[in-house]
Amino acid sequence: MTTFTQRFSKTFTTAVAVMGATAVLAMPSHARDLEEIRGDVLQVVNSGAYPPFSFVDTQGNLVGFDVDIAQALADKMGVEVNVQSSPWNGIIAAMVGGRFDACICSMSITEERQEVLDFSDPYYSSGLSIWVQEETNDINSIDDFAGKQVGSTLGETGNQWAVENGDGKWRNQTFQGLPDIMSALNSGRIDVMIADDVPVLVAMQENERDIKMVDVGELPRWPAAIAIQQDNPELLEALNVALADIKEDGTYQAIVDKWIGEGASIE
Repeated sequence: MTTFTQRFSKTFTTAVAVMGATAVLAMPSHARDLEEIRGDVLQVVNSGAYPPFSFVDTQGNLVGFDVDIAQALADKMGVEVNVQSSPWNGIIAAMVGGRFDACICSMSITEERQEVLDFSDPYYSSGLSIWVQEETNDINSIDDFAGKQVGSTLGETGNQWAVENGDGKWRNQTFQGLPDIMSALNSGRIDVMIADDVPVLVAMQENERDIKMVDVGELPRWPAAIAIQQDNPELLEALNVALADIKEDGTYQAIVDKWIGEGASIE
């Protein structure tokens, strides 16, 4: 087996495991280098369904923390940027297939994802949290999930955790984004929601909801970073330099203040 064939086989197999059976796989494609991007536009992707990090506003514009981070990094790099949305469970396939140059999409660094993508320095961190309806009083530990309907976003770390730990003890239901899961929990279509803590806490500040966080013990936390295709060191270095620059000059904190909360710290 040739080196390319070996590498493609490993990339393809790992991508299947990372993205799940519902993802549309793409052939690995040559990554555009920094020079090519500078002569064109930096193509960035996020889910568009993860407020306040990325979502579509009432005017139909894709906005949020990650959108502003993408623009700030592009400004530092001296390139134009085009930020698009794609269903979360298809983003890794799109990246491997070369549809986008970077995923600035709050993607957590995991070992499985590192097998098919390269990651920048982290730009914030978050962890899994467990949420139930306000009046619920019979869920105080993971053991209490037994027989319950548990909701998570397809392709996210919360979904991976739910599948790996469920083992038939509870019923997993997947959604395309945080608004859908929160709606399902509010309406009682699911009993438990597993999601990253920061976006849910922000959503709770903006809209009164009859749900609460439950402490079920220690849950995984991951750093979030910018994902790019593998073997593109110049682009990775440019993104890391730009990220350090916006943190040093106050641009990063201004974006945090705007979308997360005045004076908040999520690093």
